[in-house]
Amino acid sequence: MPHAATSLGFNTSRVTRPFSWLVVYILVTGVLYFLVTHFPMGPVRIIQPGMIDAHIAKLPYTLPLYLSYLLIMPVLVLMGRRREWLLPAFFAAALASGTCLVSHLFWPTLVMRPDTPSQLLTWFYRIDSPLAASPSGHVALPVAISVVLGYLRVRQAWLFALWSVVLAMTVLTTGQHVFLDAVYGIAVGGAAGLITVLLHQLKVDLRTMGAILLEWLCIIVTLRIAIHVADWRLYGLAFVIIAARQHALFILYHDATHYHLTRHRRANDFLINLAIGVPGTVPIEFYRPLHLEHHQHTGAARDPERRFLYHRQPWQFRPLSGRLLLRQLLGDLFIINMLRNLRAYKNAGGASLKMSRPVMAAGIIWLALLSVLAWQCSAQTLLLLALLWFVPLATLGTLLQKIRSIAEHSGGPDVTPGWPEWTYAWQVGCIGRFFIWPYHINLHLHHHRSANLPWHALPGLVSADERLMESRALLALLWSGSKQKG
Repeated sequence: MPHAATSLGFNTSRVTRPFSWLVVYILVTGVLYFLVTHFPMGPVRIIQPGMIDAHIAKLPYTLPLYLSYLLIMPVLVLMGRRREWLLPAFFAAALASGTCLVSHLFWPTLVMRPDTPSQLLTWFYRIDSPLAASPSGHVALPVAISVVLGYLRVRQAWLFALWSVVLAMTVLTTGQHVFLDAVYGIAVGGAAGLITVLLHQLKVDLRTMGAILLEWLCIIVTLRIAIHVADWRLYGLAFVIIAARQHALFILYHDATHYHLTRHRRANDFLINLAIGVPGTVPIEFYRPLHLEHHQHTGAARDPERRFLYHRQPWQFRPLSGRLLLRQLLGDLFIINMLRNLRAYKNAGGASLKMSRPVMAAGIIWLALLSVLAWQCSAQTLLLLALLWFVPLATLGTLLQKIRSIAEHSGGPDVTPGWPEWTYAWQVGCIGRFFIWPYHINLHLHHHRSANLPWHALPGLVSADERLMESRALLALLWSGSKQKG
């Protein structure tokens, strides 16, 4: 009998490295939890017990059950490590936890703990902060998992449903939360589960959607810390981090150009326009025709990269002298080359963007978000947010994208010694992945060979004996004065 998720036609494959995912989840949520429970970034709202809480006894012996929360994700991964349902359940759990942590980041809350004669609870109150009270992540996490597994008719759903009930009770009997905290936790978990179910029905690639949300989490946390600390040195660090994560979002945007986010085309374009197309000022409907033409005519005269991307710039697909390379990079950093690109496209009779429904829908949501920001923030904060978003986007982000583009398509036969192909694949480390080659875009040769595959499938196309270019060879690709050879 086929597994429940398979029989439902779930649009994902088995997670190949589930325990690595678990480690990343623990690290990210652990760092954020420490941040929100030790460094509140705003006025702390004190939550007083309500009428219902006055009738709930404090039971010290339920503390071990409360602490069983720490086992939820390890148990989920252990049970689902060979099952296709692990990815949607993991996604829902991470979405619920992330939503609670972002809420604590912007709206700090503190629970008034009761006086208790219990030495066990007194000890626990000393080591665990009363901050990050509402909504209760203890409740949201198992509820989100239960909703998804219940929808998929997975047998283990009963375990997580029971776990949800136990934790909803023990957050109250230990005095860690009040009744409304648990109610809000149920609401967050239920919403995260239902959103995951909706994404399933739209056949959305949850790996890509999870990566998009993780990049936005990094950007949001960076912006929140930078604005709270208000130090010019931190603004500089935030500038670099945001530019790199915007670049990563555009790599996932590139995947959505090929409808790898979901085969439901309107949903694909709406989601990616919402994620980066609209805030990045490049709706995907504008980019897709150019990119698909690039795939059809790579390196030829009709290639849009030849016609527009390097218009009136020093780069001619071969290493440059130091002076010309500096001119190229500075032109990218200071928007000059971007203006040349747009001028070339306009002079070639490029079509103007039509306001499609996905663009309009994403634009309306962003207008609503901006309206809320304008209501909540001062004019100075709004200006700072705009600068920290658009300046990295137009400067360092543009430079990173141009360097990556040069690394993808350069040289060719009899131009760059040792590199016989127009499109390359690179062997890169952590720094290279963070700044230039996120999400396996370093395997660009394999992407061009199999453009019908999403980014996370590309490593499977690399043969064991295949030689990838080493990232240190990038300097030789750019600068004719480098002594390195491919």
